[in-house]
Amino acid sequence: MHKEQTVMAFDYGDMRVGVAIGNTMLKIPHPITTIYGDGMWNKIDQIADLVDKWKPHILVVGCPHTSDNLQKIQLINTINNFAKRVGRKFNLPVEMVNEDFSSAHASSLLNEQGVYAREQKGKLDQLAACSILECYFSNVI
Repeated sequence: MHKEQTVMAFDYGDMRVGVAIGNTMLKIPHPITTIYGDGMWNKIDQIADLVDKWKPHILVVGCPHTSDNLQKIQLINTINNFAKRVGRKFNLPVEMVNEDFSSAHASSLLNEQGVYAREQKGKLDQLAACSILECYFSNVI
């Protein structure tokens, strides 16, 4: 039997980072917060408070699949850099999960709840992180 572990997931973006939490026993993601700030280190400093509070065993970062689109390639490189930095800073394992369509999925969930357009800002990132965590849980044995 596997030991229950807390897992923290991130939907990284240049403007915002959505954060979700869950555990390997229940496999139910919960939105925590959306981090705002300029620069990757500013965001990582804010994540430090969340890591101290929730004490995750594993960090999960959503990243799109490879692309030939230059802008998407730059985003993928930034996300991979973010994943390496949070892993080193908190001395935790980092798992990468395909995040294609996580924001679209989150947006449709919010639309179903009557939350549209600007009202989705912030909530969308947290739910995208939940979607990333769901994907991670579905692939963990």
